[in-house]
Parts: sequence; structure tokens; C-alpha cells
Amino acid sequence: MKKFLRLLAAAALFAFVALLAAGCGGQKAAEEKKEQPQAKQEAQQEIKLKMADSFPVTHLFSADIAKFFIKRTEELTNGKVKIEYYPAEQLGKLKDLLNLTSQGVADIAYVAPTFLAGQLPLNTVMVLPNYTTAKEGSAIYHRLAGGVLMDEFKKYGVRPIFVYTTPQYDVGTVKKQIKSPEDLKGMKIKTSGGIYDKIAQKYGVTPVVVPSPEIYESTQRGIVEGNFLSYVSVKGYRVYELEKYHTLGAAFGGYPVAYVINEKTWEKLPADIQKALLQAGEETSKHAGEVIDKQQEELAVEFEKQGMVIYRLTPEEQKKWREPLKGIENEWIQDMEKKGLPGKKVYEEFEKVCKEIVKS
Repeated sequence: MKKFLRLLAAAALFAFVALLAAGCGGQKAAEEKKEQPQAKQEAQQEIKLKMADSFPVTHLFSADIAKFFIKRTEELTNGKVKIEYYPAEQLGKLKDLLNLTSQGVADIAYVAPTFLAGQLPLNTVMVLPNYTTAKEGSAIYHRLAGGVLMDEFKKYGVRPIFVYTTPQYDVGTVKKQIKSPEDLKGMKIKTSGGIYDKIAQKYGVTPVVVPSPEIYESTQRGIVEGNFLSYVSVKGYRVYELEKYHTLGAAFGGYPVAYVINEKTWEKLPADIQKALLQAGEETSKHAGEVIDKQQEELAVEFEKQGMVIYRLTPEEQKKWREPLKGIENEWIQDMEKKGLPGKKVYEEFEKVCKEIVKS
């Protein structure tokens, strides 16, 4: 009898322990189930965006400016937005990046208004020599892109997220030093197309349109005798290895850079993320202008140390060099109006913002 009672007590104790373990396991399972939706929700909050451009990874536009935007976006969204970056045409050729963004292959991409003058003609107003520095040009472009130029972007299902410009272009040459506008006559110089060709022709230059990734090869092979570029791009595309002469202080047009975001992608983003992206874009535009101007002078000194001969234009010479460009804005307006585009309206807004910003 005692043995039976001991066995009964042992069985009862075992059952109790098993029940207790089951209860704890059930509670743990319930807690795990509770945690799973939360983890899933947190994962869903992370937003991944693909960003593409054509700049070499060594170019300031890629190594500094694009990465500045990516970093500020992640900071301002507390890590919710992660940008996957595809530089150097990894996601598509320069000429295709607008279409790829329109189609949603890229969420954000660099588009070059001067190479896409048939699609973004009004944006080429930013080439005109109404400003001098990258800081001025970037501030002007930021205002216009979010205003009078917005509709031109939205026609392609995209909107500008950050924009900036270079300073006015100078000219670098391989064999012949340029000291006056007359020295340019008859030369074959790389341009970026569109209004740049008109500017080049004002100096008697034969313009040769060369896509950015092909600049080095075309210069090396003698397809062009030189390039209209900013100093940052001379460095970025390594043509300082080929050019022996350069001007500093000329005005062959500024170069507008625009990064756009797919409109459908934009509309799906929460309001706080949109706000953060716009802030990151505005800060990037400002940063770009400042860093490009800083490098302009630093690179001129660096190139001189390497043996390049740089001809620095005096203020008096700058006035003489700009003489051939008088009236270029009227030609631009007429070209736009012939296409049925509001060239006069856009130029007047451009001129107004230029006066406000350049003056300040």
C-alpha cells in the first residue's frame, strides 16, 4: 500500500511538472508569436531606394556629393531609408537614366539636361552665363527646379530631388595655349551639346559632343583638341593627364546636374520621409556648390604644380571674353518658343532669381 501511494505521489508530481513546463512553453511561444509581427513591422518600415548615376567613383560628384546625400538621407530618416548606390553607369548608360527612372528601374538617378536637351530643354537655361560660381548656380537651380522647371520633370514621371551646377566652364587644351577668344577659332573642342554648341560657335569653335564617360578617350585619340569643363571634371575624368594648358575665369556655360526620383515611388513614401528627402536634397545642393568652388581653386594650384600652364583671366579680360556671348539669352528664348515652350517665362524667372542670389 505504501509503495502504491509513493508511486501515485510520484506520478502526480511528474504530471504537475509537465503541466508547468507546458504552461511556460506556451507562454514563451505566445510571447514569440507576439514578437514576430513587431519584428515584421520594423522590417517593413525600412525603405530601400536604388540610386544611379554615370560619374566615376573617383569623381567629386560621386565620391563626395552623391554620398553626402545618401548619408544625410539615412541620418534624417533615422536609418529607415537605405539607398543602394550604383555609380559609373552600373545600372544604365547616361543617356538612358531618365527613362530608367521613369520606368522605375532606378528610384533615383542623375539626369543631364544638356545631354537630354530634347527631353529637358527648359532646364538648359542653367547653362547661360548669368552667374559665375557653383554656389550661385546651385542656389539658383534649386529655386527653379522646385518651381518653374518642375512641370518639365513631371512630364516623364519624375521630380527633382537635388540639383546643383558647376562654376562657368573654362577650356583646357592639349597642344595650344589659349590666351584670347581669337585663339579658339577653328579648334575642335568637346562640348556637352545643346546651348553649349551655340556658345562654342560664338568663339569660332567646332563643337564636338562627347558623352562624359568618353571624354578621356576622345582627348587621348585627338578626336577633340580640348574640352570645355569645370576643374572638378578635369580631375574626375583624368584629362589633366592629357591637357597641358587651361584657362581660369572664362564663361563657357555652367553645367546643371539633376537627380530625380520616380514619381510613383515618391507618392508611396510617408510624408515624414518625403520631408526628410527634400531636406537632404536642399542640404546637398548647398554642399555641392560650396565644395565644388573650393576644389576649383585647389585643383588649379594642384595642376600647376604638376606642370599644367594655367592662364588666369583678369576682370578686364573677363569682360572681353564675354563680349561674344551678348544676346545668347535671346537665342535661347527663341529656340524654346519655336518648340512651343515658355522660354520667355522661364528666362525671366531665371534672371530674377539670378539677380537676387548673385547680388546677395
